Amino acid sequence: MLSLLRLVSLRHILGAPLRTGLTVLGVAVGVATMVGVMSINGSVLDAFRSTVDVIAGKADLTVAGTQVGFDESVLERVRAVPGVAHASGALTVIVPVKGVPGERLYVMGVDLLDDGHFRTYEGADRDLGGLSDDLEFLNSTDRMLVSERFARERGLKVGDGFQLITGSGPQDFVVHALIREAGPVKAFGGSMGVMDVASAQAAFGRERTLDRIDVAVDPLVGVDTVRERLRSALGGGFEVEHPSRRGGSVATMVRSFQMGLNLGSGVALLVGVFLVYNTIAISVVQRRREIGTLRALGATRLRIRALFTLEAVLLGGVGTVLGLPLGVLIGRLAIGWVSGAISSLYIQVNARDVTVGPWELGLGVALGVLGSGFAALRPALQASSVLPVEALRRDAAQGAGVGGSRLPTVLGVGCLLLVYPSTWLPSPMENLPVGGYISIFLVLMGTTLLAPGVLRLLWHVYHRPGEALLGVSGRLAADNFARAPARTAVPVSALAIGVAMSVCIAGFVGSFRTAAHRWLDQSVPADLFLTSAARIAGSRNQPMGPELAEALAALPGVSQVDRVRVLPHDVLGLRAYVISLIPEIYESHGKPQLLEGRLPTREERLAGRVIISENLSRRRELHVEDTFEMSTPTGARTYTVAAVAVDYTSDQGVVFLAREVYQAHFQDDRVDTFELYLSDRSRLDELRRTISERWGERHQLYVLSNADLRQEATALIDEAFSVSYAMEVVAVLLALLGVVNTLLAAVLDRTREIGLLRAVGAARSHIVRLFVGEAAFIGLSGGLIGALAGLWMGVLITDVVGGQATGWSFPYIFPARLAVAMGVVSTLCAILAGLYPARRAATLDVVEALAYE
Repeated sequence: MLSLLRLVSLRHILGAPLRTGLTVLGVAVGVATMVGVMSINGSVLDAFRSTVDVIAGKADLTVAGTQVGFDESVLERVRAVPGVAHASGALTVIVPVKGVPGERLYVMGVDLLDDGHFRTYEGADRDLGGLSDDLEFLNSTDRMLVSERFARERGLKVGDGFQLITGSGPQDFVVHALIREAGPVKAFGGSMGVMDVASAQAAFGRERTLDRIDVAVDPLVGVDTVRERLRSALGGGFEVEHPSRRGGSVATMVRSFQMGLNLGSGVALLVGVFLVYNTIAISVVQRRREIGTLRALGATRLRIRALFTLEAVLLGGVGTVLGLPLGVLIGRLAIGWVSGAISSLYIQVNARDVTVGPWELGLGVALGVLGSGFAALRPALQASSVLPVEALRRDAAQGAGVGGSRLPTVLGVGCLLLVYPSTWLPSPMENLPVGGYISIFLVLMGTTLLAPGVLRLLWHVYHRPGEALLGVSGRLAADNFARAPARTAVPVSALAIGVAMSVCIAGFVGSFRTAAHRWLDQSVPADLFLTSAARIAGSRNQPMGPELAEALAALPGVSQVDRVRVLPHDVLGLRAYVISLIPEIYESHGKPQLLEGRLPTREERLAGRVIISENLSRRRELHVEDTFEMSTPTGARTYTVAAVAVDYTSDQGVVFLAREVYQAHFQDDRVDTFELYLSDRSRLDELRRTISERWGERHQLYVLSNADLRQEATALIDEAFSVSYAMEVVAVLLALLGVVNTLLAAVLDRTREIGLLRAVGAARSHIVRLFVGEAAFIGLSGGLIGALAGLWMGVLITDVVGGQATGWSFPYIFPARLAVAMGVVSTLCAILAGLYPARRAATLDVVEALAYE
């Protein structure tokens, strides 16, 4: 078999370098996008897990409260639990670095007397063994140990000062010593600082609070036993878990985001595999006489089948070898963007390095090589079924591929019939809408399998306009387009997949954007929004003290100032948001879109009645009058659902509390956003300037108008899908390679036909129009089929995938303009892709073409 592969297959592979190169390139790009996305996803989760693991050190258990922390007296209660061998409290804050937009420092405050059991710090410039006796460090609120990486990137050395943005504004700190990137200093991408816990409490306005207690368990007692004892001793306001469990919760939270990236990269790989199928299918048709000769010389059907399958595996293998390093490069280029998007949407993570492990490499090889082999099965089966007598006829190649089996049509209809039943499949884990993704895959496969039949129908549409626009060349182009629909369907399907994904994602994003704008108009009515260190409140802004509210309210033209806190918090196993505000101010201006219930009165709010978001209601089956429990620094609290409202703040869910209730339960008076309502809106620009001049530098304020907030929300939505957009472009470009491939093969197959046309008087321009017209029909067909498939997929991703992954519901809006634009673009691009094959056909020598066999 290897000798046959070397003597027969390699000659054809090397004899068509352009077609071979296009096929290998398609596989390489498909594998690269898949490996790149998988490595990014894995590296982001590894970065968070690494931060959790190295910060936890040797801890067997971690006691954690809410993000606002808990009183340090809890530490003594933990130490008193039987079976606790060691316990050390810690305070961690992620603080913006002044003067470096987007840069954060992970600062950990630890008790150096107890911390040594869990973590060790290695000095880069001196021995840190006596740090617990260093009074200059312990008695100072501005001395900090910083990582070598942070110091190197900021150009800092021991004794230098730098500023961080705290809740009360910029604060000066001094580099006391440098610590190597080892152990806990690997956390947060190496941007790490360490302080004494009392100093950190004072510096960041967190007096007498901790947010974590690390516990080492007596090995004679057992971790599970101590965990239950701690839960019993501390009550419902605390989580007692092994540190690794936190990494698992983050993986659940970002799963839907990462699955979207995987879906896009999978489409790119699928289009690359289509190119392999197309190449092998064309090769089978062109080499029918050779196949017949081999069969006549004694080659078995199995040997012919294996020959063409191995050709595909060879092409896929070369593409995979090229694609793997390209995937690593893609991962390194895109890791910063994905890390930033997850930090903006979910939780702060600082992933700087991409790690491509055996799993990513192995899966890339498997998908690239085995996918190529799988793509060749049908053409290989067709090759093995060739009868020697028929194959050796002169016109064998010209007649091949004209007919078509009904099996693809039957399978295509079957796929489409299974689309909606598949949406009912249960999800095996949180945030993973398996049924929705399967339904989208079935639409793609059904569309692909039905493409040959659709092309036969489109011939009736194309032949008259083709003749009217391009004359006889247009009529012949339409005839050639439908003459071998099984072959033409491959580039058409590849283009259709790219267009479908573009229309699908654009429809979902456009529908969500429209719904979000409607929600902002009705439910977020303030005139000005003030946040610190980030343009929108969420995981990246710096909470501020409430004192600024009085100064803002005293400004001319300001009628009211709301104080909004946006706290990431565990709610029924979801990392949702607890949003607190002043209802009397908000309800006098805003009009929340209530789906159930009514707005609670002040007495009802004080009694624990709250408003929850629609997606939290759907994801946890909560409705009006239902109760649920939520941990707080003052213990577990039970709340009653008073109303369900539309809200798009978080895809995990939102609980709305009155500010006075929030302060009482969470012991936190900080503010994430000051929302200003103006009595004179004509003074808006003047007020923005005044606020920026007085407090902008001190608090690193962002002052946004309502219109600015809408634009920022739109930018955040687009940012979340920008990688998907890039992969759609990749898929369309790969599909265009398929157009070139198909038309180049058509030139070769129809060489004698082209010679005959030239011999009877056809000009070179007629030949060019013939092939350009065929390319246009391929592009137009891909656009039409893709737009229809994209419409269906858009409905599925909005109602099923989006609904299951986020709990949001909003009406789907078909992006008609984009669908038309994609149809035009796919047609024009296909024409451009067809120019080279067309010129190559037009320059054939007439005599040589007539003699071509």
